[in-house]
Amino acid sequence: MSEKRRRSKRQTIDLEQLKSDPNSFLSWDIDDPTLGKLETYRLYRAGYAAADIAETFGFARGYLYELWSELKAEGVEALVDKRWGAAPRKRTTEGEAAVLRAKALHPERGDTDLAKEFGMDRSTAYRLLEEHGLQDLHRVLDGTTSRAAENPRSEADDGEKGGAK
Repeated sequence: MSEKRRRSKRQTIDLEQLKSDPNSFLSWDIDDPTLGKLETYRLYRAGYAAADIAETFGFARGYLYELWSELKAEGVEALVDKRWGAAPRKRTTEGEAAVLRAKALHPERGDTDLAKEFGMDRSTAYRLLEEHGLQDLHRVLDGTTSRAAENPRSEADDGEKGGAK
């Protein structure tokens, strides 16, 4: 008769104790998610239950099993975050000032041109210029009417869309 596979005994895992354990990756005192994931595998190989490890580190048990199988197949590359794309850019006051200054000096420049130059999305440049009343600056300086004046709302438009009810 074959020996049944026994479940690991449930144990409480203390993160502070792991940080002082010289065998633990957490004792390196480096706040790195990759080391934490590697530590989960070390604990699993040491006989701790996956449920206890998941509870301690805040992962789902299924995620840990998937992670460990990828670790076996790919090595430590499996632990690195592979999401694509650049970090989201935030509007800074310096960046906003540069866009506004460029528009004020050259009113004929459009939001697409300014966005490319200053590394932002076109819609962000448009909103920025609109917020400061500079979107139609070239029309004001030329003496032409603005878009709102070109398309005055009729009384029937009162903000409702569609036809009669």
